[in-house]
Amino acid sequence: MLAQQARGFSFDFSVVTNNLDLYWAGVRLTLFIAVTSFVLATLLGVVIALMRLSRNRLVGAVAAAYINLFRAIPLLVFILFVYYGVRIAFGLTFFTALRAGIFAFTVQYSAWLGEIFRAGIQAVPGGQREAALSVGMGRARTFFTIVMPQAVRISIPPTGNMLIGMVKDSSLVYILGVNELLRTTNLLANRTFRYFETYLATVGIYLVLTTAIYYLVKYLERRFAISDVLSQATRRYSPFARNRYQRLRTLQEAVGGGSSIAP
Repeated sequence: MLAQQARGFSFDFSVVTNNLDLYWAGVRLTLFIAVTSFVLATLLGVVIALMRLSRNRLVGAVAAAYINLFRAIPLLVFILFVYYGVRIAFGLTFFTALRAGIFAFTVQYSAWLGEIFRAGIQAVPGGQREAALSVGMGRARTFFTIVMPQAVRISIPPTGNMLIGMVKDSSLVYILGVNELLRTTNLLANRTFRYFETYLATVGIYLVLTTAIYYLVKYLERRFAISDVLSQATRRYSPFARNRYQRLRTLQEAVGGGSSIAP
């Protein structure tokens, strides 16, 4: 039967072009789930990282247990547990399928992001903290003005990978009946029997989304990279790069350097 279908197959992409509104609705919900979960997971991840670095052994142990617990549970299992287990057992009627999915993503990804942020903070040389404290800067000011900016720069690549993973994993909530991109594709494919075209379009959409995030992360890496303004070339990464180049050139002349900065 499959052989007969293969022999009679004819490519017809109109099933996709005629239902672009459905795809667009699925993409919007996918991005909403991914971005909302990522923002919440990032905030919670920062808290977990700070707890992990706490001098209080109990606080550090709680954070370590949290990380080890939620990193060990498969994401699909955790989504089902939250929606069908926790929601039903405790009568949490406000826990809709969408909210349950976002909650599951937030909790599990915060464990991974917590470890990423902890590693980024610890990667900042301790001598910089000591130097800042020695000139009278408080611990809070040292952390937010010296440590945190460098930790953010170090954490950009792995955090970007987490965002890409979030976009892809958002497809798992289709099992709860959320009409994100994958479920929309399933419904359209079952209605039109054009499985190849509909899933091909979905594959392409995910590829576009993840590729866009990849280049965004690469831009942020370059934007926040450490550079020597007197010896390294300045590349134009933004529409305002010309003004930035002129400021760097003025700074070079003020310092009195003999080298030039390539535009």
